[in-house]
Parts: sequence; structure tokens; C-alpha cells
Amino acid sequence: MKLIDIANKIDKSEQNRQWVDTDDIGYELRIDNVPCVEQDRLKCYWVGNWYCTDSYVGYRMYFFDDEPAAFSIQLGRKCEESFHWFTLELAKKVREYLLSLNQEKELNISICDINEDIGDSYKIEFNEQILNFNRAKLNNEKVEILEKIKHTTCGIDTKVKIKLPDGEEKHVDINDLNFDFHITE
Repeated sequence: MKLIDIANKIDKSEQNRQWVDTDDIGYELRIDNVPCVEQDRLKCYWVGNWYCTDSYVGYRMYFFDDEPAAFSIQLGRKCEESFHWFTLELAKKVREYLLSLNQEKELNISICDINEDIGDSYKIEFNEQILNFNRAKLNNEKVEILEKIKHTTCGIDTKVKIKLPDGEEKHVDINDLNFDFHITE
């Protein structure tokens, strides 16, 4: 059967409609990070499919504004979907559409003031998270961590043995310590 005949006779019911992964098609068309959003212009229907482990795979046909645009094949769930475009012009139209989706998506980001003072150190929760034994401070005084005190085998211990500036050694909870940021003076 010719692809044009399949395009004209394909089952376009909701049961045969396949979700369109706009990011995958964007990758095919050399666009990075296309948002996976609900959209109606690009549609996909199964030509033939089967179950592979935990995913449906097979042959799909893509329509852009109800015009056949591409045919794809995915033989297994770990196989990449390979696209075959019907015309260069259609591929370019789909590409422009995907680019417009990138522009329409509002950024959902946190904005902070670069002049905000966040202190000069950070905290950690467990002694297994210590990466540098020489960055610790207790009550704003530099201390040396001598040993992680283990009570469990799960890495959720919080006690450490430290050496104070006057040479005294003592056991403290990791939550009592701050760690200097990785900055140069």
C-alpha cells in the first residue's frame, strides 16, 4: 500500500491517536528543548503498532494542519523513532511551528537580586555529605573536622569530632557547623 493511500484511509479516531512528543520531533529537526505541550496542529496516528516490554512501538503517520507530513518507524522501545518527511517544505513548516512553541512558552523561573546578601557559608544535614574537612566553622570560628562519628550504616549520621582553634577536641552535631563557600579571597 502506498503511503498516500494510508494517509487518506488512516483511522483518525481518538483511540488510534498517539500523543506527539514535540521534543523528539524538535530533536529530529535540530531544535533543542522544545516544550512538551498540548497542541492541536501536529497530530500522530498509528499505522501499525505492538507492545514492546512496557511501551507501544511501531509505525506512525504525522499530520500537520491535517496534511500528511511524515511517517515514522520505531521497532523497539529502546530504539529511536526514525522519521521520514514527505516534503522538505512540510518539515520546515513543522520546524517553524515548533520554534513558535518555544517562544510562546512563558518562563517559569525564580528571579533573585544579584546584590542580595546570602551570607558566606552553607549547612549540610549528614556527616557523609562532608567533602572538605577544612571548610567548617563553629560559631563563626574555623574548626577542623577530625572524624565522622558513625552510629548507623545508612550514612545518616550527624555527629563529628572537631578540633577548635585552641586545640580542644569535642563532639558536635553537623547542624551546629557551617561550611565556607568555595570562593577565593
